[in-house]
Amino acid sequence: MESFKEAVDISLFWEYRSLLLGGLAFNFYTWISALVLVHVMGFSMCMMRLSRVGACRAVGTAYAELFRNTPEYILLTWVHFVLPLLLSVLLQTRLNFPPFLSAVLALGLAYSGYMVETYRSGIQAVPKGHIEAGRALGMSSIDITFRIVLPQAIRNVLPEMLNQMVSLFKATTLVSLIAVPDLLYNVVIVTQEEMRPLPLYTWAAIVYCVIIFTASTLVRWLTERWRSRGWA
Repeated sequence: MESFKEAVDISLFWEYRSLLLGGLAFNFYTWISALVLVHVMGFSMCMMRLSRVGACRAVGTAYAELFRNTPEYILLTWVHFVLPLLLSVLLQTRLNFPPFLSAVLALGLAYSGYMVETYRSGIQAVPKGHIEAGRALGMSSIDITFRIVLPQAIRNVLPEMLNQMVSLFKATTLVSLIAVPDLLYNVVIVTQEEMRPLPLYTWAAIVYCVIIFTASTLVRWLTERWRSRGWA
């Protein structure tokens, strides 16, 4: 009973709330920055995968398979510790990646692999007749892509995109491994000072759980409305 009371005692977490919530803000910074990279690389590699040029198609396919099948933990440590060493050898100059940059690159690359397939499924679901109609009207390939294909493709796969966004935020809990000062990293710092890990880790878990559960519930509600209206 005493252990349970200590675990749910919020006083210590509240005492360090500025530091800990500042760490949580770093989770959101990482998430938003990685999300930009996810969509830029995901869309770019998707277009390469759908290219009629065999070499481009091979690059897009290899990219998607590589980053979809590499665990986030492995990619995070590789980008932070190994990639700077390789670039240092190639460029003949010493390079070090800041932890935040490594986290954004690793998570962005990991989830862009999934986004390649998400964009691909949405684009391939667009009726070919719509594309042919655009060509018949004299529209360029770029106009057809951005005015006909993409609006429909994104509408088709928006529920899946939202789920991947939630998963990406969950993955930001790993960034403390490379000393990004997120919520969990700051919990470790406070624990070393106070020697009371039970309430700190418990409330960190509760905070993450509430955020992710709320986001997942919102996504599920939006998805149900989306499908009930026949938009996906």
